[in-house]
Amino acid sequence: MGSFDRALSIVLEHEGGDKFTDDPLDGGGATRFGISQVAHPTVDVRNLTREGAAEIYKQEYWGRLHCAELPAPVALMLFDSGVNQGCKPAVRFLQKATGAVVDGDMGPRTIAAVYKHPVSRIIRKFSEERIAHYLALGSFRTFGRGWLNRALDVAITATEWDCEDE
Repeated sequence: MGSFDRALSIVLEHEGGDKFTDDPLDGGGATRFGISQVAHPTVDVRNLTREGAAEIYKQEYWGRLHCAELPAPVALMLFDSGVNQGCKPAVRFLQKATGAVVDGDMGPRTIAAVYKHPVSRIIRKFSEERIAHYLALGSFRTFGRGWLNRALDVAITATEWDCEDE
């Protein structure tokens, strides 16, 4: 299984899988596979397939974030955070974790900065940034426990992947 497929399975698990939801507290509206109707008005979210969701994730997140150019554990962290918190914030977390210029743009300098640090350090620092972001959100009281559980699970999974690569 490739890095994208491995990471996608983790993301989809946290996004509720193929369960269709329409939580009035979720500003994304109707959602399936974590793909919201608000963010994707031309997609028939109710009838979205896993393959259709995978294509959206690959194009809008994995590709946009250059995850294929990163070590798999770092790609997982960035991809999951991009899906959950947005691409710009996720890139800023990575830039802070690696000492790169913090501009929210994923480019060659940020990618190069990743390779200057041990993956375990990036996972730790990225997680710190991600959690601090969650804690600052007004909706933390409603969704915070789930967000923290997600961040912890993804960090642990990324660490396990890093250990496999040693």
